[in-house]
Amino acid sequence: MTPLTKHAIQITVLDDSNREKCDAACGVDWSSAEALDLASQRMKDRFGEEVQLTYLDLSKAMANALTLKWRQAIKDKGLSLPLLLINGKFRISGEFDIRQLLDAIEAEIEIGA
Repeated sequence: MTPLTKHAIQITVLDDSNREKCDAACGVDWSSAEALDLASQRMKDRFGEEVQLTYLDLSKAMANALTLKWRQAIKDKGLSLPLLLINGKFRISGEFDIRQLLDAIEAEIEIGA
C-alpha cells in the first residue's frame, strides 16, 4: 500500500492584500506570516497532519484558471474577502477568525470530507 501524499483536507484562504482594511482592526490579517503560522499550529494541534493551510493573495497571484475562476465568482456573487475554501469549496465569505476556521474544518470532517 502506498502512503498518501496529499493531505486529507486542504484549507485555502483567498484574500487581496491591496484591499482596504477595516479601521477597527476587525478580523485576522491573513496576509501576515504570524497569523498563518498560528492557524496552522492550531489546526495541527486539533486535527493532526491531515489538514494543510494555503494562503493565496489574489493581488499577487499569477493569473491562472483557478485565480480567474475565483475572481469571477467573487465579482458575480458579490462575495467579500477574505474567502475560506475547504477542499476547493467556498465556506466563508468575509472576515473570519481562527476559531471559525477550526469550526468549519470540524464540520467538514463530521459530514465526511
